[in-house]
Amino acid sequence: MLVWHWVQQHRWLSVLALAIVIVVSVGGTTWALVFRTVSSPVGLREALSIYRREQTGKVLASLRARLPVPGVYTYRTSGSEGLSLMGLTRGFPDSTHMVVADGRCATVSWMPITQHSEVTIVCPSAGGSLTVPRMVTDESIAGTTTTSTINCPSTAYLLPAGGSDRQRWRAVCSLVDPAETVTVAGEMLGTSTVQVAGQPVRVEHTRLTLIFSGAERGTDPTDFWVVPTTGLIVREKEVLDVSQSDVQYNEDMNAVLTGLSPLR
Repeated sequence: MLVWHWVQQHRWLSVLALAIVIVVSVGGTTWALVFRTVSSPVGLREALSIYRREQTGKVLASLRARLPVPGVYTYRTSGSEGLSLMGLTRGFPDSTHMVVADGRCATVSWMPITQHSEVTIVCPSAGGSLTVPRMVTDESIAGTTTTSTINCPSTAYLLPAGGSDRQRWRAVCSLVDPAETVTVAGEMLGTSTVQVAGQPVRVEHTRLTLIFSGAERGTDPTDFWVVPTTGLIVREKEVLDVSQSDVQYNEDMNAVLTGLSPLR
């Protein structure tokens, strides 16, 4: 879902050292196979199970009219992620799910495969704005599991209040481990109407760009098409390119909502 931060939590030097060991021992074939084959799509049944587990014990907030209806949403998806190290890549399934759990803020979890999940907290704020106070990514690769947490101030918007075309904003966020700052630059790109399962839906097109300038360097621009009255993400498109220690990570994805009514 919002903004994907796979690269900043991976221990690149460890990955590089492991690759060298494998190259020396078996010519690198095993490493390539591990990366390409460890990719387990999250099915609808599993996504529903996750939603029901996260929703248990939560009280629906009175502010929900400005948040997505909780449940499991399905997206038509394309794209892949990869490392420059030995040309390793793995694709995303054609169909993925976003799990929306309710509360005072919405917890929106995009989980294309069991080895890669991204959680974004979306909160209603003053003047009809939507903020993103926290983004968490869990990633498993080559036997290593890492968690990336980025905490943001109240000026980190998914949608600003009274947004107009080409309106811009910036926020300085904090990456927990390693402790670094990440700048978020936002921009409104216009209002449009899109078709979802044959129904016209008014959306705001916004772009959030994460700028890494510490141990990780590069940018992560993500475009969102959002229903302004509910915060529902109708489409999300990301083209990420970040590097560390001469190892480059890239991600190219496009997810389009297939229906407005979630399963629960």
